[in-house]
Amino acid sequence: MSQNLYKFKNFKFYLIGGTQKSTGVSQSSYLLSKIIPSLHNLEVLDLGCGIGYMTIGALYLGARRVFAIDVEDTEKILCKNIKINNFKQPQVVFIKSDLFINLPEGIKFNVIIANLPQHALPATSAAKKLQGKYGGYDGTDLICKALTEGVHFLHSGGKFFGAVSKLTNFHRTLRVARTLYEVKIYSKIKKILRKNEMEPHVNYEDLLKHLKKLKKERLIEYKGDGVKKTIKYTVYLCEFTKKPQ
Repeated sequence: MSQNLYKFKNFKFYLIGGTQKSTGVSQSSYLLSKIIPSLHNLEVLDLGCGIGYMTIGALYLGARRVFAIDVEDTEKILCKNIKINNFKQPQVVFIKSDLFINLPEGIKFNVIIANLPQHALPATSAAKKLQGKYGGYDGTDLICKALTEGVHFLHSGGKFFGAVSKLTNFHRTLRVARTLYEVKIYSKIKKILRKNEMEPHVNYEDLLKHLKKLKKERLIEYKGDGVKKTIKYTVYLCEFTKKPQ
């Protein structure tokens, strides 16, 4: 299996595990890494770890231990990537879990990193098969659940680093977030919607109809019609700091 070179903040390291599309190591993940500060001696949760891009990056930033969670069983490939980057296996704990369900009771973290998929999709049985990607009618179900549940796994003042897409009902996401966290938007990035992004689970024409409906309802924002002009949208890269309780 070939190794691919990735950038994380000011670091470069190799990972094995396939292409960007299949590993989930995207441009937004790299840009999100730029806003993550030193993690020296901190306990970190990588929510949706995939092959370990954020997990390995957190170790390079000095994390004492990283809990790596994914809905898919990526433990074997994650362990290989830990080894080729010369970190010790006990520094990472992998748990196959849908968000926080299988985490040990009472565990707390200093930092949560979660560049979660956010997709507003029609509520068809096929779309719902996109486990870990189906974001509900307006695309916010997954990120809002992560934010509202995640706050209980953070120490007071703990931080949650993540992205918020304007191709979803970002108003709702930020409104929910601000009830639990101090919200800082570090930067905005531009993304495009690929025509085959949700296929074969969701037909592109059906996706366009759904997005057009959400835009008419003023729930999402984007430019282009997806036919003559590519759909372009904005993603916010955010730091959510848990409010004192």
